[in-house]
Amino acid sequence: MSGIVLTLKKRPSQFVDLPGLTPEAIAGRSAEDIAGEPLHLGRRKVTVADLFEVEERAEPEIAVRGEESEITLRRSSDRLCAIGAGMSEGRIEVHGSAGDYLGRGMRGGHIRVRGSAGHCVGQGMQGGLIEVSGNVGDFAGGATTGATEGMNEGTLLVSGNAGDRTGDRMRRGMLVVKGGAGDHLGSRMKGGTIVVLGPTGRSVGLGMRRGTIVLAERPIEVPATFHTSGKLKMEFLRLLFRELGRSFRSLAFLRTYGPLSERLIGDLSAGGKGEILVLLSS
Repeated sequence: MSGIVLTLKKRPSQFVDLPGLTPEAIAGRSAEDIAGEPLHLGRRKVTVADLFEVEERAEPEIAVRGEESEITLRRSSDRLCAIGAGMSEGRIEVHGSAGDYLGRGMRGGHIRVRGSAGHCVGQGMQGGLIEVSGNVGDFAGGATTGATEGMNEGTLLVSGNAGDRTGDRMRRGMLVVKGGAGDHLGSRMKGGTIVVLGPTGRSVGLGMRRGTIVLAERPIEVPATFHTSGKLKMEFLRLLFRELGRSFRSLAFLRTYGPLSERLIGDLSAGGKGEILVLLSS
């Protein structure tokens, strides 16, 4: 795998969008070529070399076009926005914080952030994997501006906490939060699966049409438009937790959870075909 290492020289004075720096975009290109790539620092035009030290990770003759590539961002900052936006292959490793719109509209590949990320992580993503070792802001896995559907495929794993409206308008895919989540988790959800292992805020599942929300702790508030089906053994949870534990070492403990849960059906005001499963055993 070929690639480059971008080391941030100092924290930018303004936000910088990096949607053009994707693994497929840098494949087969030299460090000198990438260093001249134009960027926008606020309203001012700059180049990659103005903000980063650029190093190659592979010999030029090995980095052939079409080969999957890797981008490593060192000393990353929350001022770096849209990291990995639209990417379809390869890998991005972020050491430090990431700004808003991480992985927006990504179609494939793998992004790993060894820190926290801003708002709208995985917004409108259609495939691939995003792992964030810290916290994320609001609207993770949500819809892009003007879109009627949010996350449509792929996996988003957050090891810390998530903000408000996580999974808003989610259509498909898997969203796992090891910590807690804010208000309106899974709001207007249309499909997919959300797993939250910590506390959640108010109005979980408000307006959801379909999909499954799995909670390790009972929410502080459930909308009145949900009704309980009682305590049930949802055997598919064994398969779900086994697969998550097999795919991610950090989730291996999920295999200790049993299938017994309280099933809440709703939102009845939006068709009532969604479900919230509150785990009752571990």
